Amino acid sequence: MKTQYATIYRVSPRVVLTPGIRFRAKGGPQIRLTTGEVVNMAAKGPFLFVRHCKRGTCEWLDALDRDGNYAPLHVAGRRRKVTAALVLRKYCVTGTIRKK
Repeated sequence: MKTQYATIYRVSPRVVLTPGIRFRAKGGPQIRLTTGEVVNMAAKGPFLFVRHCKRGTCEWLDALDRDGNYAPLHVAGRRRKVTAALVLRKYCVTGTIRKK
């Protein structure tokens, strides 16, 4: 299956991400420990949009986090669990950040 890349991602009818746009996102993966405690493994924002990727039904955003590190943000489709303790949650883009 071939991966498709796009430079535009439509969040809503009014919000469109293009390369260089800063945005916030919530959600992301968690891991459940044997003690019952849940540890958040999500990347921390704000993020800088690079591109939108799609392979089959799985979609993710290639982005850079606040430290400039690569962060793939899973936004649609199903993923395979690596361990039973992993809780796969999708990221939800909450909005863009305006320049001052």
